[in-house]
Amino acid sequence: MRQDTTRQKNIAEFTNVFLNVSRRHRRKMEEALEKLPCTPSQHRILVAIGKNKVDSQKDLAKELDVSTAAIAVSLNKLEKAGLIKRTTAFDDSRKNLVSITEQGKAFLKTTRHIFSDKDEMFFRNITDEELETMTTILKKLDVDPED
Repeated sequence: MRQDTTRQKNIAEFTNVFLNVSRRHRRKMEEALEKLPCTPSQHRILVAIGKNKVDSQKDLAKELDVSTAAIAVSLNKLEKAGLIKRTTAFDDSRKNLVSITEQGKAFLKTTRHIFSDKDEMFFRNITDEELETMTTILKKLDVDPED
């Protein structure tokens, strides 16, 4: 059995800490959403619609890498809450177009403030320089090594 090198130990420790911090951050953001009228996955869908990245149910499913059935269920709930509206495309009656309502835009503005406040608390002990360094490092990891 091969002994771990210092580098392997450092990588293992970094990975463990990174995953723990990532999970804790996600949990804090999800806790913030608990008080609001949508789930984290519905919020993610609303953000994608609000950024005008997609306008159809099918494109939305592809963009977020979820099934069209899951998107349909979430869109029903978002529509009932008045956060989005769906219309049929003029050129293709099989295509559902999705857009954000004014109420949805106001909701996203509120959640941006909530998440910003949560992030400020989460990163309160980290300097701007440290954030820049961590971002630089994580960007180096945010590539597929096989590409």
